Amino acid sequence: MLSQVVLQLTGPMDHLRLIWQTGETLLDSVVFDEDPEGTRYNVLVALQEMVTNVLRHGYELDETRPIEVTFALTEDTLQIVLRDQGPEFDPLAYDTSECGDESMPAESGGYGIHIARAVMDKVEYARENGWNTLRLSKCARVIANA
Repeated sequence: MLSQVVLQLTGPMDHLRLIWQTGETLLDSVVFDEDPEGTRYNVLVALQEMVTNVLRHGYELDETRPIEVTFALTEDTLQIVLRDQGPEFDPLAYDTSECGDESMPAESGGYGIHIARAVMDKVEYARENGWNTLRLSKCARVIANA
């Protein structure tokens, strides 16, 4: 592993802004083969959507509950792990097929999961010791002097 950043967030703070800024700084050292700037942005949007889902749906806007985000870089992969202690919820089991249509889905929601699936190369979910664990992976190259 070349580098790893772990954020453990609780309390009344702006989780989304802090996660975005950390991810943005780390992703400055990552090169994506197709549309590097657009891919960096899309990865951050996917992560922001997943964190928003945790805060809004899992924690019902209770910012005192813990959220952990780990950014890990190897020579060829960016992996982001998002963990929360909300109710068990497997986002991969959620049907997002309506989100790909030109029209809006009948029900609100589902776009964050759809975005993560579309942007990332691999998305995995597990329930581990009372934590929801979502792993988002994207093929990338790390700049040598980062």
